[in-house]
Amino acid sequence: MAEVEPWEEQFAQEAEKDGIALVPETFSWASEPGHLAIGALADSTGIPEVMQRAEVGVPALEQMFNRMGGLAPVLYSCRVNMPYPAVLLHEATATLITVDDVLHFTTSRLQTLEQYPGEMPVGFDVKAYKELCKEHAPKTDKWRYGLASKMFGWHGLQKERAYQDAVRDIGSWVMGLSPLIHVPAIDEDGVAAYASVKDELHDKLKAKA
Repeated sequence: MAEVEPWEEQFAQEAEKDGIALVPETFSWASEPGHLAIGALADSTGIPEVMQRAEVGVPALEQMFNRMGGLAPVLYSCRVNMPYPAVLLHEATATLITVDDVLHFTTSRLQTLEQYPGEMPVGFDVKAYKELCKEHAPKTDKWRYGLASKMFGWHGLQKERAYQDAVRDIGSWVMGLSPLIHVPAIDEDGVAAYASVKDELHDKLKAKA
């Protein structure tokens, strides 16, 4: 079974007390091939609306990948059976929820947010997220800076995390899911994170039901 981070598990437990069932889930379109997986899987659906969204979303992700110095040969060698870490899924409304610790707020993440397609609906406060990125980047940009990532090489861990977040956001739109909801949990406190968005979350999910 897919697993989420401890603070996301806390978030799900708090939501369950209010009758909101959230389960950990992974997706083939959110996997190591990144935007290549989204493009291929969107085409395989044969659904015109999905393929049309992919024509916007995939180039946007490819541009992000290239601007951050992504290693294209590595990407082309990856497989969709290697999914990204799980996120929370509200099955009744096909809504994904991620509870983001401080390492999600970096200069790289700010750069991806600034390149989102204008026509794509979002399920979180992008402006607030940008401000959190600016606030925490002086610290988070240095996290394990000397280590390499598979997709972005040396000093690439922050870039890879930012790219994965963008793939989930844009991929969920392309594949016809509800806009992904991001919830900040800077201090890794899932209980407090849920309390901070409880009313807003209820309203969003009720509107989609």
